[in-house]
Amino acid sequence: MHPRTILILSGYDEPPEHLQTLADGRNGIPGLKAYGFECIYLPRFYKQLGERIERLAEYVEGLRSRGCRFPIVLVGYSLGGLVARGYLRAYPQRASEIESTIMIGTPNFGVTTHVLPHITRLLRVPDRAIGDLELGSEFLTWLNGTGGHWELEPRTHRKVWKLDSEPWLGPDGARNYVIAGLCTSHGGVGDGVVGGDSASLGSRFPTHYIIGPHCNHLNLIGHFDPLVFMWTGFIANDLVWPHAVRAILRFTGAKPLATANA
Repeated sequence: MHPRTILILSGYDEPPEHLQTLADGRNGIPGLKAYGFECIYLPRFYKQLGERIERLAEYVEGLRSRGCRFPIVLVGYSLGGLVARGYLRAYPQRASEIESTIMIGTPNFGVTTHVLPHITRLLRVPDRAIGDLELGSEFLTWLNGTGGHWELEPRTHRKVWKLDSEPWLGPDGARNYVIAGLCTSHGGVGDGVVGGDSASLGSRFPTHYIIGPHCNHLNLIGHFDPLVFMWTGFIANDLVWPHAVRAILRFTGAKPLATANA
């Protein structure tokens, strides 16, 4: 029998190889392949999220002709998690193709982009999806089935984003799971980019939180970017991404291969 298939979707302006640590492991720590998964990466597209969903649909069809085992597991990192969710929003009739949808550091409410469009233009980033990530964007209103608004939280006296009505979570029977970082060195309310409330869709998705001073957005997948480091101080090490791998394994019920050093 063919191994179980994980289709991995990368984040904003991110090549798929940034997610290889999750699949292959690093420094003697096993990744998902050691547990019997065939890990396939969706190619990078510099398109808005609606267009990426269409490309994902075409790619999933192509997996059948390659003999991949269905149903498949979708693992979306950051923006990729929105594409994974959006696939079943656009194609609910295909829900039987997807065993589960796992989102890592995904902004399900969105993020406050502010100066990001200016930064991406300055850096000549070709990715056109930045507007889809903004809180209250047309894409996120479609994906969640509702808009949102800011409210002042009486207990903390900080502004929080609240949805206007209960959101769409998925087709009947869909299995969604969120892995989110709470980086204590960046306030402990998120991973330094995506708030914990946004990742969990206001605690509506089952969520595994990884908490600690190194649990920043990039380190959820063990990636280091020197330019991002200069702006944010985000470091990378092997303290966080193994927790993300273990959370995926627990949710999918995967067992190590006999040869795995697990």
